[in-house]
Amino acid sequence: MWPSCAWQTARVGLFRRRQPERDAAQHPISAFWAWWTTEGNGIDPHRATKATEELTRRVAAIHPDLTWHFGPGVAAEHRLTVSAGGVAAVRPAAERWLRAAPAPDKTWEYRASQEADPDALASTLEIAGHEVDLSLTRFRVDPVEEELRVHVGVYHPAFAEMSGDVRDRITFLLLDWILGEDDVERWLGHIEPLQVPPAAVASAEELRAAVDSMAQSRSPDTWSLAQWLDKDGLPGLAVVRRGLRWIDHPTLDRHHVLTRSYTAQENGQPLDSSTLDELHSVEVDLESAIGRQAVLVGHETHAGARRFHVYSDGEDQNVDATLGNFATSHGLSVEARADPAWTDVRHLTG
Repeated sequence: MWPSCAWQTARVGLFRRRQPERDAAQHPISAFWAWWTTEGNGIDPHRATKATEELTRRVAAIHPDLTWHFGPGVAAEHRLTVSAGGVAAVRPAAERWLRAAPAPDKTWEYRASQEADPDALASTLEIAGHEVDLSLTRFRVDPVEEELRVHVGVYHPAFAEMSGDVRDRITFLLLDWILGEDDVERWLGHIEPLQVPPAAVASAEELRAAVDSMAQSRSPDTWSLAQWLDKDGLPGLAVVRRGLRWIDHPTLDRHHVLTRSYTAQENGQPLDSSTLDELHSVEVDLESAIGRQAVLVGHETHAGARRFHVYSDGEDQNVDATLGNFATSHGLSVEARADPAWTDVRHLTG
């Protein structure tokens, strides 16, 4: 997905500087909030100053690809948003920054992603030499219940005069503003800018309604069954929490695959009910072992092996030890790698 806030946050001008020596022994997130609570929260959000330069530097020290911007708050006067700009690999840093934040007060509140703006289409956007009246934007909206996704086309009359890069930038900016950065990731599927009006034109309100309807139909803890045949004709079965999305667990960025072999039939599926009972027992024990440290997204059963897919916080080193011990005691192998957007299981979760 395009980094949805790339143009917007470019306005603040990011700088890359080293942390001062006084912060060397302190985690960059802790250093940020120590600075903010003593100095930064007196910043003037309406003009660029040395304080905004310091804010830029300290955000970049947490992760060089994080961006920030000010906006009006909902319960407070101002809002500070530190965002990953739609980049999944960066989102855990933004989320950890938010979780360490002080309680909001009457002046400041905090967010880790671009919030929806109900008045997004009531303004004019100046970008790459174009002046775009956003009120003329229309949409093609295609909800697919089986996928728990809404596929979207974005049309504006000015798109015909623009390069593909600019059309893409405006498309993702608009969707972030209309739905909020997280709901774009959570609910939208295929996204494309349109140079001609769609056959069935929808408004921003209809797009929001389609997404709201999809959200109401989802149950993250409901398990779904999927079946397939491999190239050799062997069947595979998957049981998965299909409604689960990585954006609902943005710090669970490490994928563990635990594999258990079993006695199989000729088609590679478990031999009998006792084999299935044994595999189920392993699953129950696995969920008990990980507790709230991680989440079991689902498992696949194919060609004599069941693979369990678990996601954990990559900064929690205890999970690797827990799963290593579990694998040893239950006769499984385990492999792990970084996968912040859960791309390894998209064929299961959609």
